[in-house]
Amino acid sequence: MIRICKNKTSKKAGFTLLEMVLVIAIMMILSFYLYATFRTVAHSHVKVTLVNDMHDYASLSLKAIERKLCNATKVGVGGDIKLDTNSSYVLINEANALPGFTQYHTSTGQPRWSLKLKITTDPANKTATVVLEMTDNGHPSAGVAYSDSIVVYLPAAKPENIAALNGAGSCSFSTAPVT
Repeated sequence: MIRICKNKTSKKAGFTLLEMVLVIAIMMILSFYLYATFRTVAHSHVKVTLVNDMHDYASLSLKAIERKLCNATKVGVGGDIKLDTNSSYVLINEANALPGFTQYHTSTGQPRWSLKLKITTDPANKTATVVLEMTDNGHPSAGVAYSDSIVVYLPAAKPENIAALNGAGSCSFSTAPVT
């Protein structure tokens, strides 16, 4: 039997082509999972931001309406509190309830959300309930994306000076003293 001795000092250092291909393949697979995860997180962040902005807009608009209505001596049918023609802003006496506020716009150029205002009065209890519903125009089929409401007590108004509004989209009010 012939023995062949291999020289162990000629061993080359480095990676084989197969090892390199396997490492690259594993990195590609992991990168797809990381991309999907980051995309999901970014999408969730956008949704949360939109809902937070809707909440801020609704609560600030309702506070502006409350400030105007709390001193009202008469409440009735009219257009002192209403939505603009695009249903994207609340108007109080023909002025934007939140001046300087601009909302997001969709890729088609329309405002990101539409508003629906519902005003209901209860003359017996001297209260007005205002509901502001917001629909996301980016996903209109989802329906109402956010809704907020307030109940305003009308201490200066007499029950006979409060018209019975049942979900009207606008109302008028007066703060003039009533004798």
